[in-house]
Amino acid sequence: MRDEVERFYNKIEEILEEDGKGDTNSIILGEWNSVVGEESYKNIVGSHGLGRRNHRGQMLIDFCERSGLIVTNTWFKKPNRRLYTWKAPGDWSRHQLDYILVKHRFRNSVKDVQTLPGADIDSDHTLLVAKFRIRLKKIIKFQKSKPRWDLEKLTLKDKECRIPQKKNSVQLNVKVRMLKCSGTI
Repeated sequence: MRDEVERFYNKIEEILEEDGKGDTNSIILGEWNSVVGEESYKNIVGSHGLGRRNHRGQMLIDFCERSGLIVTNTWFKKPNRRLYTWKAPGDWSRHQLDYILVKHRFRNSVKDVQTLPGADIDSDHTLLVAKFRIRLKKIIKFQKSKPRWDLEKLTLKDKECRIPQKKNSVQLNVKVRMLKCSGTI
């Protein structure tokens, strides 16, 4: 069983390597059948998990550490009913087994993660929902360059302008400096 889990993690690592080191915001979610627990670990697991960490939970944390991922479910303080993702048959115990993982670089794009226990889905798991804020960079297409002025062809000319005198006003003489372009652009 342990080898099967390791092969699964290795397959995900291969896919992440194909996507590139940091340019792609990869979101990995699923039923991991592991408990990472309430105890925080570096910048991978937050302190708002549910339960005690088990062996498979430690394997998931090791995988996240190698791949530069974080477990988003554990970073948001929620009541326990918004944390558990699976109810055992008979409704006796509840566990957090489903997780959403994102690259550490994109951790600030995750705004909220919680479960919706009342959602009408045909499963013994509860619906896990995450809110993301994604900013898309505006791509500016190449435009034709505007013609540039030939500064050597520019000449200065002084002109005197006389502003017409109106009733009860002062006569002003203004010197205007004009740039004149000689030749073509």
